[in-house]
Amino acid sequence: MKQLPGKARPKWLLANSQAIAVVVFIAMTASLLPLLLIASLLAALLLIPVMHQLRKEVERTAATLNSPSRDEMVDITPLHQRLRQEFLMFIRRRPQAQDLPVAPAGGC
Repeated sequence: MKQLPGKARPKWLLANSQAIAVVVFIAMTASLLPLLLIASLLAALLLIPVMHQLRKEVERTAATLNSPSRDEMVDITPLHQRLRQEFLMFIRRRPQAQDLPVAPAGGC
């Protein structure tokens, strides 16, 4: 990019302004960090009773629920796996050629 005519800012002025901006940013971050830590501590303390109540409810529902019966269970096996299983069971049930009775060679 070409410099427009007129006086350009000295490089030392730009470097000093950037350094001052970095120092101000670090100072603001350092001053906000304790406030953020205190806020997170208060939030954690406020969540303790909520977590106790949630734990009680989970334990209560887990105690009342039993494992579902076979009638209520739903098969969620993907279709391609079910088809493969059915095909393999069909192949295993089908009599093999060596298991079939052999007809006498003499004819009728």
